[in-house]
Amino acid sequence: MFYLLQVIGFLALLHPAFNFAFPQFPPRETTSLVPSDHCGNQDYTILSGTPWIVYNMLYNADLLVGTQCTNFQSVETPAIGNPEVAWSSVTDIEYVESTDNVPKGYSFVGLTQNLETTISAISSIPANYSWTRTNTTAFKGNICFDFMTSDTKGDSTSTSAQELMLWLQYEGGQLPIGWGDATATIDSLFGTSWKLYEGQNTDTGITVHSMLPDKQFDGSFEGDLKEWLAALVTLGKFTNGTYVNVGNAGTEFFYGNSVMNATLGLQIELS
Repeated sequence: MFYLLQVIGFLALLHPAFNFAFPQFPPRETTSLVPSDHCGNQDYTILSGTPWIVYNMLYNADLLVGTQCTNFQSVETPAIGNPEVAWSSVTDIEYVESTDNVPKGYSFVGLTQNLETTISAISSIPANYSWTRTNTTAFKGNICFDFMTSDTKGDSTSTSAQELMLWLQYEGGQLPIGWGDATATIDSLFGTSWKLYEGQNTDTGITVHSMLPDKQFDGSFEGDLKEWLAALVTLGKFTNGTYVNVGNAGTEFFYGNSVMNATLGLQIELS
């Protein structure tokens, strides 16, 4: 599955909303539960026996002055609840005025199981995301969930696909695609109300639906993400027959010296 041509297809599946420049050779890959650091572009580890991949994606690597690493630490099984992955995102990116509004990449844990499934076939998407962030300089970026949907199974690259972002926390003046007047307000979801912003990613033609909380989450989130999808179905953005083709959680980064340590429990449970 992860030889060169298949790796390229998988990368596009994981996060197609960015304009990748694929390397001549496949990225370094590990498949284990041994702690590992991933500091190169498209550098990742597949966590054996789990539904996750830990990924360092530098889709604007040519504009990045500094370093960015995504590090896998361990998989933990609490006494109560689902397994969680402990990981970190270590950002040391110099502020450059001409690119201060350009995201340099995305550090994330992605799902590898129970994707390409219709919303109606999903019973729940339990998520538990906890994080701490230590900044030693000004930092610009966010903490978010990022899913891709389409009416076509497996489609995450055509203009018919849609990107869904659920921002939990953000700083440094980051704004979503489509910033301006919110297209909708969603009340009483995950303990707060949300504003929905929508716009087209000009690189891909894919429409991005970003929900920002009226009250940001302070280091922890717990909820069933199917409720997020259901809210968008109610708004008529897609139907229960739409396929969930990509799902992940992570942090976007623009610049700054910052360490984010996190634990994530995320899985798709089928009906």
